[in-house]
Amino acid sequence: MQSKLAHKLSIALIALVIFITMPLTASAQEKQSTTADSNTSKKVAIMRSKELGQEVDKLLSTNQPLTLTAKSAIAIDSQTGQVLYAKNINESLPTASMSKLLTLYVTLKYIKEGKIHWDDKVKINRALHNLSVNHNYANVKLRLGHSYTIRQLYQTAIYSENAATMALGYGVAGSTQKFALLMRKEAKKIGIDDAKIYTACGLTNGEVGSLGFKGVSADAENKLSARDMALLAMKILKYYPNILKTTSANTTKFDGQTMLNWNWMIKGRSQELPDIKVDGLKTGTSDTAKACFTGTAVKNGHRIITVVMGVPNSGQYDPARFIQTRKLMKYVYAKYHYVKLSHGQTVKNATDGKNNGKIKIENGKDDSVDLAVSTTQGVWLTKNQKLNIKDIKSTGEYADESSVDAGFDKGDKIATAKVSNVKYMKGVSNRIDLIANHDGDKPNIFVRAWRWIASLF
Repeated sequence: MQSKLAHKLSIALIALVIFITMPLTASAQEKQSTTADSNTSKKVAIMRSKELGQEVDKLLSTNQPLTLTAKSAIAIDSQTGQVLYAKNINESLPTASMSKLLTLYVTLKYIKEGKIHWDDKVKINRALHNLSVNHNYANVKLRLGHSYTIRQLYQTAIYSENAATMALGYGVAGSTQKFALLMRKEAKKIGIDDAKIYTACGLTNGEVGSLGFKGVSADAENKLSARDMALLAMKILKYYPNILKTTSANTTKFDGQTMLNWNWMIKGRSQELPDIKVDGLKTGTSDTAKACFTGTAVKNGHRIITVVMGVPNSGQYDPARFIQTRKLMKYVYAKYHYVKLSHGQTVKNATDGKNNGKIKIENGKDDSVDLAVSTTQGVWLTKNQKLNIKDIKSTGEYADESSVDAGFDKGDKIATAKVSNVKYMKGVSNRIDLIANHDGDKPNIFVRAWRWIASLF
């Protein structure tokens, strides 16, 4: 009798251990697991970073390009859009859950414009509930008939919850289909012309059931390019920088459940870089998209945005996208040095005299005016590259082809220019604004008369 009881207790204990150690179910191919993404010791992270740094230094010293295992990739300056690395950046590819960045952008924009509010409620209908209990696509149950706030649903979208993201779109636009159309419209406004958008969360049109479009293929899925994702991230960080407070947090709470951030490069996680602070933004994984990641990082006060798409992965716990992102970030920060252009700094000073930074004044007291930088900004240059400014052109109300008309004041924007051997993304300006470094007065009547007489001879 005792042996039978002991046998039963042993079976129960084994079952309990199996239950406790099972990973939590998460959204499509992004299941949360404390074992797969355990905290890594600082010693291991430092050693890994050092080895990667040595690999990058070897590439740069032998003038070899960085090769990434990804269908496309890009790195840019977060403020100017200067391209620091590019691989197949214009091909539209499946984005999976990275699509949620556009959903978040539209939501934040509508909140800022007062069209919706954080405390607005969204009532869960049958279709949203059914998606939330489908464990192939969701890991947080949305209670049928219950109302959640926009803020609650927004939080879960960052943590890759599909049903809650669809509910967020439903709350913003009145239907999930209308929200997808809104996403397309807002994407065009920021310069993304070729986006294919069907769902707020990144699942295919068929996977969301009746929440998708009728008459559209079940396989239809969201597609954007690496350049599109970088531009979207750039706009989010420009207009809604507070998003980083959420994207950099390890966990969030929703309806009594704890959700784990899928970005394994943030502080304390297994793919962290000790010398580069990663604090966003969004992962994505599916059979067609493979592993993707739109990231942002800061080192020495200088922020970049990176995107890797179509990274082959062996499973949902494979850190391949983060490994490729680590290489990209280390490469960019090693290859380039950041040159700050300060407001009011003359072109001559900024270029160490390579460009005299002058533009001709027509009918002015002086023959020319010194030009200066309009807005403090930065330029990334390779280690041996020197800053040079070219193609100075007049602009604004005082523009007169290659010169400017007199009558402007110090500080007026009167010209633009390009930085030599520097590339910017399509959709952002590749020119810097220049201002007058002193007044451009018109000469008095006697000087004008004398110049007229002199012109006759």
